[in-house]
Amino acid sequence: MPAFIERAFSLSPMIEPTRKRLTAIFTSVIVAFSALILGLCFIVLHFSLMASVKRHLTADIRVEFLAHYQSAGPSFFKDIRDENHFQVLNKAGEIVASTRDSVTFYPELNNALLATAFAGRQEFETRKVGKERYLISYFPVDAIHAGRASVSLHGEGELEQDFLRMALLMSPFVILLSYLASRYLLGHAMRPISDLCTFQETFLSNINHELRSPLTAIKGNFEVTLRKERPPEEYREVIGSGLAETDRIINLLRNLALLSSSKFRPLDLSRSRTDINKIIKEIISSYAAPADAKQISLDISEIPSMDCVCDEGLIRRTIENLLDNAVKYTPAGGSIRLSLSRKKGEILLTVSNTCEPIEKKELENLFEPFYRGQRSHLHAEGKGLGLYIVRYIVRSHGGEVLINRSDEKFFSVTVTLPAK
Repeated sequence: MPAFIERAFSLSPMIEPTRKRLTAIFTSVIVAFSALILGLCFIVLHFSLMASVKRHLTADIRVEFLAHYQSAGPSFFKDIRDENHFQVLNKAGEIVASTRDSVTFYPELNNALLATAFAGRQEFETRKVGKERYLISYFPVDAIHAGRASVSLHGEGELEQDFLRMALLMSPFVILLSYLASRYLLGHAMRPISDLCTFQETFLSNINHELRSPLTAIKGNFEVTLRKERPPEEYREVIGSGLAETDRIINLLRNLALLSSSKFRPLDLSRSRTDINKIIKEIISSYAAPADAKQISLDISEIPSMDCVCDEGLIRRTIENLLDNAVKYTPAGGSIRLSLSRKKGEILLTVSNTCEPIEKKELENLFEPFYRGQRSHLHAEGKGLGLYIVRYIVRSHGGEVLINRSDEKFFSVTVTLPAK
């Protein structure tokens, strides 16, 4: 089966029963609709064939029958052979004259149609004579005679039978195609629902995992501390450690609040004119100490004053996440560089830093929530949400986030934002 169909079919187990039920319903509806279409086609075919036969029979009556009757009278017909059965009837319904092949053709007389013919109107009926169906027409001839003409419907019956046989032969394929089409289309239609279910399952699982570890550590530290009397310094150390873990939990909950809506809609923004340069300088000052501790140089020489209409709080958070990642993953003695520029109506903010080698596969997954690379154990405080939230915020502003690695020791993230 083609890969794109397999992807459409591989839905979350939570909605698999629903998909099966809807597939059965859709298949039944499509099959019923196909049967209705075939039925309507058969009706149209039947009436089209009958209309065609009536037109030809009426033409034969006028061209062959009435023309000869008016020129030679009833006696002329006894020596004529014709594929149609022509008969001349009197008011009593008795056959006065007929073509040679119609001498033994005696369908049951329809007195009502005979009376209609003597009243000057042509009418039709279908009747089975022997084993064959005929179209019979009663039509006016003159004041004392009416005519009856009949034509076999054998050919038309064969066409209708061929149509029904074709419909019967097609029915298994119609059912199979209806099932496959329903399954495929439902797979695609339910893909967003499946993704949402998968996202929620992953989201809840990661919340449980990410919150359990720090809370367990805090609880364990408190329990150990309370087992015996300790000096005040040890209590302060444990409380300080607990506060640090609490801050990390609060930061995680802030990120999770954004993450929870990231699959459904863009963020609600409170836009205002903001100086990006000012935000960067304020954030840089708060990261100076951890950067100095790792002997990381911070270069912001290419940060001109530049206004942007944006949500200041969210853009501040974006820059904080980018700089936090840069400080966290830059090796000791490395460097971080920030640059800001304007190009074609967009503002470009680039954060570059030296880094350890990154595999190409890791680069492709950096925007996945809760994803942490192979060296994540060296940065246990990371939760794998920074870049995901950065992209969510930036895309909500109508911008984009691009990752670039020019060589194995250099990594940069560029954020583009609409200038207005």
